[in-house]
Amino acid sequence: MRILHTSDWHIGQKLHGNDREEEHQLFFDWLKQKINELQIDVLLVAGDVFDVGFPSNSALKLYYNFLTSLIHTHCSQVIITGGNHDYISTLEAPSEILSALNIQVIGGAKSSIADEIIELAVNGQTECVVAAVPFLRDKDIRQVNAGESYEDSVKATNQGIVKHYEQVAAEAKAFKCPIIAMGHLYVQGAGLSDSERDIHIGNLAGLQATSFPNVFDYVALGHIHRPQKLSADGKIRYSGSPLPLSFSERKDNKQLVLLDVRKDQTIEMAELKVPSFRKLIRVSGTFEEVKTALKNYRGESQLADWAEVLVEEEQMDTAIRQSFEKLIEETNQADNNLMVIKPLLKFAGGNEMDDSVVTTSLSDLSVQDVFNSLLDNKQVSNVDTLNQTFAELLDQFYHQTEKE
Repeated sequence: MRILHTSDWHIGQKLHGNDREEEHQLFFDWLKQKINELQIDVLLVAGDVFDVGFPSNSALKLYYNFLTSLIHTHCSQVIITGGNHDYISTLEAPSEILSALNIQVIGGAKSSIADEIIELAVNGQTECVVAAVPFLRDKDIRQVNAGESYEDSVKATNQGIVKHYEQVAAEAKAFKCPIIAMGHLYVQGAGLSDSERDIHIGNLAGLQATSFPNVFDYVALGHIHRPQKLSADGKIRYSGSPLPLSFSERKDNKQLVLLDVRKDQTIEMAELKVPSFRKLIRVSGTFEEVKTALKNYRGESQLADWAEVLVEEEQMDTAIRQSFEKLIEETNQADNNLMVIKPLLKFAGGNEMDDSVVTTSLSDLSVQDVFNSLLDNKQVSNVDTLNQTFAELLDQFYHQTEKE
């Protein structure tokens, strides 16, 4: 049996206001091709299917078109779990229709642990079971007590997550076959990029990799966008996002994880590289240095490459600002397969950056970024406590919005 582990599609994401629909379509076309080519039996998607709780019609269309296209492939089963960006209602609304296509969707934690256990069978014989654990919200795993400290909150959250995995492990052991667990959470030691939004709501303190029950033969994780192993044997790992979701991910080698369940009940793992459909690049220096770099650049990607450009000059100069704006306009109109989507201009007085002027946009910031900026400006001392309270309030807001 061949299984493919992926996560963090973030369909509908906009990078500095620019749509990623073309990239997602190319990724899905490539994925469908690989599913056929490699004879994939099962596809696992470990959370953050969409970038926002209520995705656009075009994002939904991309998603459903891809899923229905799998009918004509070798893939006979798809298991999708919800992430912290996904609304349970959005994912599970069409679950009855999708289940008819053998697509199981677990948008949120189930009241019965047994409902998170999914059998993978060949010719009526169960060869593997999946503990399809979605992103676990506080309300799913613990009781929030008024006045509890930040440390107590973190401890209770981690204990609740561990208990949930112990319960699904106990349920899955009864099948006496390889067990694959799914998860959408932060595991200690994972390397982060700057695109993991509201990581605190995704369990900031993080679980230790050793906390997962030993009965799991593989743990398919989502939530962190950089592909990485969390155990020496590679059995606990993040597949990472298939697209770079921020400029900090521009050098990542995006991948999926291919699993082969053998007849001796062992699981072999291999990495499947995802092609780059457009490059994200960073260009920085003085105005003249940046100008030269942009003039000489020739993109060779299938889609136009996107650039983050930072010009740094010592003295405030209106002429440079005007020249910079003109340079960006000319670059975006040139026939060089490049588009500057994040222009930054910084002036420093003397050798210090205190008087620097940086052009930025509120749309470039996450909710947590804005709150962190407020804390910095107020110079508060109890940052951890305020972050915990903010995370809980934001989580409640998301849940209330979903219910409405």
